[in-house]
Amino acid sequence: MPTNAENTILALPKVKACRIFFENDEVEQIFVSADIDAAAESKERLQMIKSLVRSIIGALALEHDWDVDYRKVKIVDSLEVRADPENLFDQRGRIRILAAYVRYLPQPEVLVELGLDNSIYKGQAVYDNAQPLQSAVNAFLKAFHSMNLGKANLLFANQLPESLSHGPVVVVKFRLIDTHSQSTELWGIAESKQDLMLCAVRACLSALNRKIGLTRH
Repeated sequence: MPTNAENTILALPKVKACRIFFENDEVEQIFVSADIDAAAESKERLQMIKSLVRSIIGALALEHDWDVDYRKVKIVDSLEVRADPENLFDQRGRIRILAAYVRYLPQPEVLVELGLDNSIYKGQAVYDNAQPLQSAVNAFLKAFHSMNLGKANLLFANQLPESLSHGPVVVVKFRLIDTHSQSTELWGIAESKQDLMLCAVRACLSALNRKIGLTRH
């Protein structure tokens, strides 16, 4: 059972939270929130993360007889955006968040405004208090689809609980059919200490922005 496997990971030192995602009964991704020393040097932090990944893989093998590829284990210790010259593209080709909030009158709805180049794209969706994350994603998708950059279908969205080391963490997965009719499955993750609406939109963009930028060039 996934819950048992998550409990195995939660029992490891430094682990604060985790979620295991499956596809066709196979482990697709394991996201783990961990307390990694922020004051340590980058090389030392990397060794801590590698050690934790090995511990996770070993524990799952011993307790559940799982053979998990280490590349499927993602350690969430810091969600600051860092430049990656091999993958990131010109900022002028990136979709930007202009607004993401709930408007309560005349009826509760989520409004999302995105910017691309010099244009603004808006989306809105009914706010469901029981499913706020889904409401935010629905509004985001309406704004995104108005850009005519492709068709994105949400496969799932999930929220990791807030802890002392980080705020709300949202994980999303999309299937994107781009303007060349090519299909790609994309993961996105984001943390926000502000609110869930903004966190959800940031997670959506972390999944889509790189692919969109590559297809625009």
